Amino acid sequence: MRRLMRYIVVLLALAIATPRLSAQELVVGADFTTLFDNTEFSPMEHYDSETLFSARLTPKIGVKWHNHNELIFGADMVQDFGHNSKFLSDVNVEMYYALKHPKAKLFAGIFPRKEMRGLRSPIYFDPAYLYYNNRIGGVLARYEANEGRSFIEFAMDYTGMRDFETRESFMIMSAGKYSVAWFKAGYDFLMGHYAKDYNPATWDGVVDNIMLTPYVGGEVVAGPVDVDIQLSFVQSLQRDRIMENIWESPRGCDIYAAVSGWGVTLSNRLYVGKGLYSYFSRYGSAVYHGIPHYAISKGRGNIYNVITASYSKLFCDDSIGLDAGITMEYDGKGWGTRQWLKVSVMLDYGIDLKKDK
Repeated sequence: MRRLMRYIVVLLALAIATPRLSAQELVVGADFTTLFDNTEFSPMEHYDSETLFSARLTPKIGVKWHNHNELIFGADMVQDFGHNSKFLSDVNVEMYYALKHPKAKLFAGIFPRKEMRGLRSPIYFDPAYLYYNNRIGGVLARYEANEGRSFIEFAMDYTGMRDFETRESFMIMSAGKYSVAWFKAGYDFLMGHYAKDYNPATWDGVVDNIMLTPYVGGEVVAGPVDVDIQLSFVQSLQRDRIMENIWESPRGCDIYAAVSGWGVTLSNRLYVGKGLYSYFSRYGSAVYHGIPHYAISKGRGNIYNVITASYSKLFCDDSIGLDAGITMEYDGKGWGTRQWLKVSVMLDYGIDLKKDK
């Protein structure tokens, strides 16, 4: 409660000080999301069944000047349903500078993760991780061309402070896409570094996790129906410097196909190859943030398949979003399912502060 009050005081102070900044526009807004995410993965190997049900509110305020520059401050508040022992389950801060040019984007500070366009594959980030870790602390730079269909971007997310509990943890990420007519090609890249302590009794050491995913595919629009096909090659390099201190290099192929129309999407994602998370049994989600099923063990068929039916739509001038779906998943050992429902509200207002004479 005290943390929330401090954030509110800072928001009010910024609002009072804003007219003195010779700004052109006061930016006021709020994002709201409620998420129900239920997994039934007991027959599968690496993922426990769980239900996530919570609400998030992110009020924000800031200034905008020279059309492209923004300075934003916000409070990110999460309440897990049924978590009655606390007024709020978690409260964090957003504060960042943004340059938003038609062809160039730059973010610095603590900003929404949704501003990054790349690394959308669940190989990199589990939907639950994205919900509870919805911010990047660092920088993001992107250049866009071909009316935004082609881009290249770079980001750094510093996720662990250098202290006695978590000495250092960060991710360097990059993505690029070239699109012309129906053809597309691109890549996703992540270099993760995790360092905890040197105590052999805890098995925590220094881990490097590198993942590169070049891909080719096609996107065809036929009236209200979209067809998306993508073939990716996944190459990983991983090393635990304290334990084995040798490089592991699991690799595989990921095939994605989807048909969308009228807000409904039917898709299938198939991964065939080695388990991509070599040290998952040792470090788990502290090092690997993707779907744990990609940590396929030897003798499990080296396959992971996901069949998805979903509905996603924006209403009220794109201010209200509805996203719902269900998956059927197989990891070579057993079948599981995931169901989710997400309702989002996105409000932004601009108030002119610099009147023309």
